[in-house]
Amino acid sequence: MPIDPEIDKAYNPSVWSNRYSESYDEFLDLSKKAVEKARSSIPCKIDIAYGPTERMKFDIYGINLPNDAPVLVFIHGGYWRECNKESAGFHISPFVSKGIKVINVGYDLCPAVTLTDIVNEIRSAIETILKYCKKTGTKSIWISGHSAGAHLAASILYDREWHTSMKHQQLFQLIKGLILLGGIYSLEPLVKTSVNEDLKLTEQEIKTISYNTLDMSKTEPINGIKVLVVVGESDAPTFINESRNYAKKLMDFVDQVEFILLREKIDHFEIVEKFSDPSFSLFKIIMSIMNYES
Repeated sequence: MPIDPEIDKAYNPSVWSNRYSESYDEFLDLSKKAVEKARSSIPCKIDIAYGPTERMKFDIYGINLPNDAPVLVFIHGGYWRECNKESAGFHISPFVSKGIKVINVGYDLCPAVTLTDIVNEIRSAIETILKYCKKTGTKSIWISGHSAGAHLAASILYDREWHTSMKHQQLFQLIKGLILLGGIYSLEPLVKTSVNEDLKLTEQEIKTISYNTLDMSKTEPINGIKVLVVVGESDAPTFINESRNYAKKLMDFVDQVEFILLREKIDHFEIVEKFSDPSFSLFKIIMSIMNYES
């Protein structure tokens, strides 16, 4: 299908960015430096495999913290086709400094694999992390993702067979909430964008993992998990609508949902970059919730 220039622009957050409209690479460089700094200054364990491929690994920061310390799992963005766990670092040091372990998750990218494959990888990663956390005595796990990573974090809400397995292993109850940052939850519009050159979305994927269009109103509710759907007021208008609409969809089957529109002229990239500022309102909100739940 040919690319529609207007839709391509609408789904390109760089175009709407305050700082990175001309140099997205600058954002990645800064984030990579944050990872490098964290690895040199924080006790960590790198490249823990949860699957057979080179990218199916995660990193744990703050391994010197108490065994029962709360855990923040972070899934990077990049439209499912670029970036890695080494290019997502603004959040690491701030949360570890407050006594929260941080786990950065890597995964394979399109077009080497399909989006369905990536969703399955994330569930495998979360299952491995839950088992690790249960073994160490962790009582509170929050799963966060940025941009495409928010879609992947949200994916764990939809596989009821996986839920049943996790509950039987007494793992699911460790998950206290999801923090979805500047997410993209509708797949069909992407068919007309340059992103689909790598994604190669199928009709089945659009039907089953496009979460803003799934009807979950007759699904058994998910109790005990809080979902924060967060977006900055200077993000692309399409992304703001994605998040607002998705928060409404979640209310059909999740009992605790909160939509947050950050009124601080925050764009798609600053929503994670500003974690390095301890006065950032979102950081304070997350800390308050995680400490209460821990």
